[in-house]
Amino acid sequence: MKPLQMMAVALMLAVIPSTVVAYETIVVTDGGKISGKVTLKGEADAPKKADFPADLNAEDAHFCHGARPLVTPFYIVDDKKGLKNVAVWLEGVTKGKKREKKMGSMVNKDCRFLPHVQTIDRGASVLVENHDPILHTTHPIFVKSKVTAFNIGMPRKGQKSKKKIRQAGVMKVQCDSGHTWMRSWIHSFKHPYHTVTESNGTFVIDGIPPGKYTLKVWHESAGVLSKEVQVGPSAAVEANFTMEAMN
Repeated sequence: MKPLQMMAVALMLAVIPSTVVAYETIVVTDGGKISGKVTLKGEADAPKKADFPADLNAEDAHFCHGARPLVTPFYIVDDKKGLKNVAVWLEGVTKGKKREKKMGSMVNKDCRFLPHVQTIDRGASVLVENHDPILHTTHPIFVKSKVTAFNIGMPRKGQKSKKKIRQAGVMKVQCDSGHTWMRSWIHSFKHPYHTVTESNGTFVIDGIPPGKYTLKVWHESAGVLSKEVQVGPSAAVEANFTMEAMN
């Protein structure tokens, strides 16, 4: 092989992953469960009204403007500081229970995206709905690669569209119709061991094959925390986190 050919092959090999690990579905007869709670240290931010862009059309400004807060607070807590909207998952799981690929939801309502944070299996679809009588675009972008997952515009109330998420990763959802305050997050995983905290900050992940895992939690402003967790056969493990407010 000529030197230039050898160099070309070397460059190709350098950019090809050495191993591609697919998720393997197995029968989990003695699966364990991890439950816990994420709490906030510090003060939660107050609800805010949106700052409307100067070039926002009058119809949208009239409809979106009102007493309701448009900008979702970063930190939503209950009376015991349980933190909502935290993504929770096991890192790098390669085998376990069947992936359900449950459909996600992204509703444009009152000039906001709902839900604010969700997790789905890679390959699942997201049902996008417009509940407002004005144009919204739903545009999820993978944070790391800056690649668009999909981008659809819905100018009429009652419109629906279903879109498949084909990659794993974190997506920030934005509206490109001048509604710069609209944001939400979709986390896509190659395995089914993920969830989002409830309104009181609690979470549960079950059907976990016995073993040692890295459990991670993510919040859009507080960042990422992790801890090692040992799950025994049919065991119930508790794992709690405290995230610090970064106001």
